[in-house]
Amino acid sequence: MIRLTKEEARNFLLTKQGLLGHKHFSGKEGIMDFVRQAGSVQFDPVDVCGTSPELTLQARIEYFTKEMLDELLYQDRLLIDFFDKNLCILPIEDLTVFTQKYAGISYAEAMARRQSEPVLQMMIEIRKILSEKEYIFAKDLRHLESGNLIWDWGASSSVARAALETMYFKGELIIHHKNGRQKAYALAEKFLSAKLLSAKSPFESELDYHQQLVLRRIGTIGFLWNKRSDAWLGIEHFKTFERNQAFQSLLEDKKITEIQIEGISTIFYMKKEDEKLLTSSHLVPDRSDSLSVNPKAPVRMEFLAPLDNLLWDRNLIREIFDFDYKWEIYTPKEKRKYGAYVLPVLYKNRFVGRLEIERHTKEKVLLVKNF
Repeated sequence: MIRLTKEEARNFLLTKQGLLGHKHFSGKEGIMDFVRQAGSVQFDPVDVCGTSPELTLQARIEYFTKEMLDELLYQDRLLIDFFDKNLCILPIEDLTVFTQKYAGISYAEAMARRQSEPVLQMMIEIRKILSEKEYIFAKDLRHLESGNLIWDWGASSSVARAALETMYFKGELIIHHKNGRQKAYALAEKFLSAKLLSAKSPFESELDYHQQLVLRRIGTIGFLWNKRSDAWLGIEHFKTFERNQAFQSLLEDKKITEIQIEGISTIFYMKKEDEKLLTSSHLVPDRSDSLSVNPKAPVRMEFLAPLDNLLWDRNLIREIFDFDYKWEIYTPKEKRKYGAYVLPVLYKNRFVGRLEIERHTKEKVLLVKNF
């Protein structure tokens, strides 16, 4: 078992995340390196000063631009929009992990069955259209619709949107590009390799599926605990029993290492391969089991996205950084403590404040409302 102080734990997490010391990710290659390391970057369409993935990458990638991300997604197709924790951006080679899940039918398929006839009929029409066209928007199918249905989160949806999303969730369609918030869909077989699309499930059993996803999520953040957490969202059939089983198997296989952090009774777990970061160039040992910030490392201040990978488990952040953060954009105005759109401010190895931003589109003004 590795024993760390809270400060040492912070330094490890931030080094793993590329948020401490020199920016060691740069340009398009750096974007790919970070996303492959993290597994995925969570997406959200809210854009006040950049979308969540753009802010996440800007905090880590030297010379980052939005155009780089768009190119990797929709021209190079080395990244793809798909579901991991929630809707995320992930490496194209990992698509099979999420389209060939071991357990159960997808949420989209289940919803489609509730409204099977109109959705399935629309899917037939979509296939016909996309056999001739490169891509299609939901609005292009309005002439084929005869009303709405109840869809995601109990909200009303057009049949076209429901059908497109069902085909997308199943991996039959991909997002060709985006026009603002509107998604253009295309047949996956026209843009992705036959080898990728025909790949078999990488999971031998449900336990194997849970093990691989737990290991992936631990690597996304740096370390995690074996307890209920938003970091486990999106893993199917994954309750306390399955989580305990996965952790025990990973420990027995020596794929994870236990961490005891000073002042916290709960045990944390890191990937075995990440132990080398404990002696990285951004950290210097001052005793056999201790880390401190390298005094020669550059001082950084970063504004983190509300859905930044580091923040996937906010209870963990509260314990390790003594910082309580909640994204209040979906909280009723009268119940908000800080504001609708507030970014955590990271300075060196600590959170030192919050930045509330408002966007005034007509005036072309980005207002720092509170700091």
